[in-house]
Amino acid sequence: MTASNLGPLELIADAWIIGDPTARKSKHFKLQQQGLSYWIQGVRTQVIPWSRFMNLVLSVQPARLGNSRAMAMLSTITLAPAGGAREAFLGATLRDPYEDWSEIFTHPARKFGRRDIRKAEEFLKQTVEFGRARKLGDPLWVSQTVEKIAGLTVKSRDMKAAIGEIVKS
Repeated sequence: MTASNLGPLELIADAWIIGDPTARKSKHFKLQQQGLSYWIQGVRTQVIPWSRFMNLVLSVQPARLGNSRAMAMLSTITLAPAGGAREAFLGATLRDPYEDWSEIFTHPARKFGRRDIRKAEEFLKQTVEFGRARKLGDPLWVSQTVEKIAGLTVKSRDMKAAIGEIVKS
């Protein structure tokens, strides 16, 4: 049995996707062999080679409502003094040339469990931190790794270490 998703990271038609490619005005990411590609309304707008990633950060709320425009505007107003609003996005520090990068994505209609979001965040983060970013372009490796991580039942405080062991193996 293969896990078909880990929070917002989902296997769709043999490709690992973050975001909802079927939504109206869709913005999503696709993990591909050559790098992370960003798609807007079905058109690929950029591809960032895996070798450029120094880190990778996923930020997403459990439900689409938490990422709606109204909530984004409200949270911008209320959270701006505390450091900013919440949106569904991927962010990174890239090399050659060095730059901060981030793009938003369309939150799928379904709700994610907080534990699955945390697992997906740690999976992406640690894969890049351990110098294995290019492995994110291998759908078989991602499938096998996601299946192991999805099955983790360790306590929250041990989650980071357990995911690290899986990613390194």
